[in-house]
Amino acid sequence: MEKFDLIIIGTGPAGAGAAFKARSLGLSVCLVEKGDTGGTCLNRGCIPTKTLLHAADLIREEREGERYGVFAGDIRFDFGKLIEWKNTVVDSLRKNQSVALVKAGVIMETGTARVEGPGKVSVTGEDGVKSLEAAAILVAAGTAPAMVPIPGHELPGVCTSDAFLTGEGLFPKRLAIIGGGVIGVEFAAAYNAFGSEVTIIEALPSLLANMDREIGQTLALQFKKRGVGIHTGVRVEKIEQGKGQPGELAVIVSREGGENTVVSADIVLLAAGRKPDVASLFAADSIPALSPRGFIQADATMKSSISGVYVAGDLSGGIQLAHAAAAEGEYAAACIAEALEGGDRANGGKDSGGSVGSGKDGGGKASSGKDTGNKEAGRARVIPACVYTVPEIACAGLSAAEAKDRGIPAVTGKGVFGANGRAFLENQERGFIKLVFHAETQALIGAQFLCNHATEIIPWAVQCIEDGLGLEQIRRIVFPHPSYGETIAQAVNDAVTRGGL
Repeated sequence: MEKFDLIIIGTGPAGAGAAFKARSLGLSVCLVEKGDTGGTCLNRGCIPTKTLLHAADLIREEREGERYGVFAGDIRFDFGKLIEWKNTVVDSLRKNQSVALVKAGVIMETGTARVEGPGKVSVTGEDGVKSLEAAAILVAAGTAPAMVPIPGHELPGVCTSDAFLTGEGLFPKRLAIIGGGVIGVEFAAAYNAFGSEVTIIEALPSLLANMDREIGQTLALQFKKRGVGIHTGVRVEKIEQGKGQPGELAVIVSREGGENTVVSADIVLLAAGRKPDVASLFAADSIPALSPRGFIQADATMKSSISGVYVAGDLSGGIQLAHAAAAEGEYAAACIAEALEGGDRANGGKDSGGSVGSGKDGGGKASSGKDTGNKEAGRARVIPACVYTVPEIACAGLSAAEAKDRGIPAVTGKGVFGANGRAFLENQERGFIKLVFHAETQALIGAQFLCNHATEIIPWAVQCIEDGLGLEQIRRIVFPHPSYGETIAQAVNDAVTRGGL
């Protein structure tokens, strides 16, 4: 029976991040994956959707090029070619990640993993069942799309994002999206540009309801301007076969105190989030303590209630974002290395996975010059949330409403882009930057960006919040001209004026 220091289940951002970190700390690592390397993000999430959104951006730019003297002529869109390119992108990144993991000395196993108990994992593959042992196990298997229990959800043409992203025969003339969160609005942005008639149906009062209210309101206005139908604060009663052309679906929507509305569509996309599937990952007598929503509960070191079993990524019940999962995976690996230092490591402390990329200390203890003592660096406290619509959305820290709910005295400064040269020449639609400062300490505690390139600018805010930078320190930053960052200075000055800081 093969034994390792660490067995990781899942090759998504959390699993891969943990594997690279663990190898850098001298642990022998076995990584088990039942499907394609890269997990949800690479195969059925972030990368495929952003590939579609990039194509959507190109289409918009060509359609709007006349104002700049650029005439593209008759714009043709071939959905099949786009899906081919999406598959090429995914395949290439998948191969590159696999090569990098093997080069780092990670042992790869293909099959369905199940935790049989502390230190024991079974892997069921094409050649049968294989038993593995490890001093520690990290479960980073991710989540699956939530199947909303709506009558009619089993009808042909009703699908989750996983199926929709295959692109196989799924280019709808009319698309109804149930769910106005990140998944829903990104698909709406893409397919609206592709020429589909898109309708978003959301139970909560606004789109992106977990973000600053003005973000959802502004995005809704821009969607409506582009012809996207939006129904918020409604309930989906059922999905049924439509009365029009063959294959048509009808989504019956009700609003309190109003009549039912029928949304006709060729495809209905269920985009109501994702859910954990823990039971399939553990033997019946080894399931760890779970939260009320079914996620694995963990302590401050990411350890579950089962001895030697840790969790990272979506299954831990935190923010379901790829970069958050990667950071959490690295942090969990550092915690595991620290726990194993001087303890029960595989092979008497010898590294069975090959040399580490740095060429230093190919095996031996996980400490001795390694950075396990700095494990907190791998667990980011401030996680940016990004939405790749047009314009982009990026948030970090607290909104003004969240600060109020927590009893934190706050002052918000807002900058708009009407006088921003870069935004104006790029014809950016309505957008803004909000900065939330602690009213007493003047430290930056939150930022919300709705503008082009927001996802590239937000790391600035993350670092400021992480480092506790105050208003005066931020005021000393000189932003290049012309740039979107100049509006940050406007937001800072607005906070000074509003709050008398």
